[in-house]
Amino acid sequence: NNYKMATELQVLQELATDESLQPLLEDKFDPKIFATQTIQSQIVGEMLQKLMQGISELDNELYSQVVTHYEDLLSQATGIEALESVLKMMQTRIESLITAVDRISNKIIDPYQRIASRTSQLSRLQSACDLLRKIIRMLYLIKRVKTQMQAGLKEITKVAQTFSEIDQLTQGNELSGIEVLDDERPWLQRARREVESQAKKMLLQGLEHLNPTHVGVALQVFYNLGQIEPILLTVLDSYCEAVQHEIQNAVDPSSLLQSINVASSTSGTSRSSISVSGGSATWKASLWTQLEKLSNALWKLYKQIHQLEV
Repeated sequence: NNYKMATELQVLQELATDESLQPLLEDKFDPKIFATQTIQSQIVGEMLQKLMQGISELDNELYSQVVTHYEDLLSQATGIEALESVLKMMQTRIESLITAVDRISNKIIDPYQRIASRTSQLSRLQSACDLLRKIIRMLYLIKRVKTQMQAGLKEITKVAQTFSEIDQLTQGNELSGIEVLDDERPWLQRARREVESQAKKMLLQGLEHLNPTHVGVALQVFYNLGQIEPILLTVLDSYCEAVQHEIQNAVDPSSLLQSINVASSTSGTSRSSISVSGGSATWKASLWTQLEKLSNALWKLYKQIHQLEV
């Protein structure tokens, strides 16, 4: 074995020591460049001889290697044939597996696509049915509002309740763009404003005349319309302004002087006599009178506001 390795190394060393043949051993050997350089150096005949000699030495070395290792080569060739047989068997099984997968895919994909298509159709049908139910319900509520509006204030609470149901149905944009409903929207808006106006009038009259029935009905209407908080804030603001006005009017000097003048004209006393004698007492009496009026006014406002308690 050592002799054989030495022989192999000797052949390679002989090729490597020849400068003209060294380019043949390079990894980036280019035959065109080698031929061009050989022609330019004008040693074509000598180079051909060296190449023929090198080829002969390599053939001899290759023959020697085959003769020396023929048993190993035969065993490897047998192993390659067995490997090719295994590969052919695996390829056959893989092809069978691919065929089976394709067959199963055809059995699964087609039903799946049909199920997906039917599911999509079912979903669309359900959406269409829901929309139709809402449209029918909306038309029924519109008809009911028209009937209830003809009854006037007697049905105002029921009208507000119907508007509440309409608001729930019209949440979002599902019912927008439907011609049969769009034609009724202007009338519904006018009817809603009319109901709100009547309810507000009823509320103010109920507060003014201390009628809890009217107040309760009006508040119920605004609650159904979803306007209970805004109307309460509006009413309370108006009462705050009324209280402020009553307080300012009670302590206003011009109002006190007018009250004194009215009292003096009633008793026949002149303004000069009031200013000379007893002026302070008259002013006190007038102030107490104004405060009494203020107290009565505040008490009345309190009773009216107290009706808003829930």
